[in-house]
Amino acid sequence: MNTTSHEGPAWPARAAGWAAGIAAVALAWWLVRERAGWVVMLTVAGAEWAVLKLATFRSYAAAASWPRAIGYLTAWPGMNARAFFGAEAGDPADAREFGFAVAKTLLGLALVAWAVWHAHDEAELLVAWVAVVGVLFTLHFGGFHLVSCAWRAAGVDAPPIMRAPIAATSLAELWGARWNLAFADAARRFVLKPLARPIGGRTAGLAVFVVSGLVHESVVSLPARGGWGGPTAYFLLQAAGLAIERSERGVRCGLGRGAAGRLWTLFVAVAPLPLLFHAPFARNVIVPLFRGLAAFLP
Repeated sequence: MNTTSHEGPAWPARAAGWAAGIAAVALAWWLVRERAGWVVMLTVAGAEWAVLKLATFRSYAAAASWPRAIGYLTAWPGMNARAFFGAEAGDPADAREFGFAVAKTLLGLALVAWAVWHAHDEAELLVAWVAVVGVLFTLHFGGFHLVSCAWRAAGVDAPPIMRAPIAATSLAELWGARWNLAFADAARRFVLKPLARPIGGRTAGLAVFVVSGLVHESVVSLPARGGWGGPTAYFLLQAAGLAIERSERGVRCGLGRGAAGRLWTLFVAVAPLPLLFHAPFARNVIVPLFRGLAAFLP
């Protein structure tokens, strides 16, 4: 497939696209604004995912086959349309990788089941954190990995969107190459690359973290009706950590490589997590959702 024309629209068209996408997400929120927090969360997250899907797909719509197009839009969480619609086949998963994906999915389901079962009789924050980790393993780490295995078996270049983030030896590696590559791919295409030339690469990189914070405000603080600023603060801390990592002193201390880099990455990414998944989100979104699921228990 010829991809030389897929560099993206000019600034006026890009701005109009952003405005249309934001309006679509705002409309989705408005339609469910009075509903339960978890309904708002799922609706807004789904709207944002759909907007990004269509935005990444539009450059390939004319040349893509209908089966591949439908698969990309409905059965693949990734955002790298160039790879998905390209001619190069993905490396097929072996039995070990497939088994690992199954194990992660089963672990996630076990954690989700625990959170549902104990939604009424354990501390709210404990239930919420177990639930969030369970959902991450069930979907992002496990289920989406299985989907990746299926697409690669069909000859499509669809690598897992989570690439062993625990192995990252730098924050740059964690956020750029290992954690949620769906968002990373979209952020590179729609934020980093368009802004790098007019404002510089470092400032554009900071903009990516700001946008990530705002996106998480919309799916965490907005449905929780509280905790505002926490997710944005979390991602600003990640940007600050990355700046320290890349500073002269950070380089001398090895913060971007080896064991020191791994410990640094783990500390900066994990320690401020309560800012990202804050108490209002736990109380007003996650716990009510899992208590509602508990109602279906015998």
